[in-house]
Amino acid sequence: MNTKVLIKHLSRGLNRVGITLQTFKISLAAGISWWLANFITPHLYPFIAPLTAVLITNTTFEKAVTKAMNRFLGVVGGVACSLFISQWIMPSGIAVFLSIFVGMAIANALKLHPDSISQIGVTVVMVLAFLHSGGYEWARIMETVIGSVVAIFVTIFPPNRRAGNYDTP
Repeated sequence: MNTKVLIKHLSRGLNRVGITLQTFKISLAAGISWWLANFITPHLYPFIAPLTAVLITNTTFEKAVTKAMNRFLGVVGGVACSLFISQWIMPSGIAVFLSIFVGMAIANALKLHPDSISQIGVTVVMVLAFLHSGGYEWARIMETVIGSVVAIFVTIFPPNRRAGNYDTP
């Protein structure tokens, strides 16, 4: 049996039990993102980086980059609105309402992607909840960047040919 046939046979067997290249890539991206974020950011549990990696790792380079940009814009928008509103109103239901309302209204006016708009809401809630943790908002942006970069890199190497991923740079 030649190597190519053996690999194909092994791949089919692994696929039957749910182990696919995409599953491996997503898991790898999440693990690397956690490690890098733990190394780079001061937070003990850097869950945003691996979460970002899981959500962004995709079958094609183009899709991964698009998701990364949408997530990044939403995170930055959510952080900005949270910090702006929290200058006058302490974290509360009113602060959450106003931050999400203002952030989403601006994002809608700028015609941002719906993923960016919903990410603003998620980020506002998290930033206001952890506002007392010094520097959380900046760590959130850094972890989003880390998770995005790792996800894009893992999406590119190795390319998923079965998904038609021929658009890698």
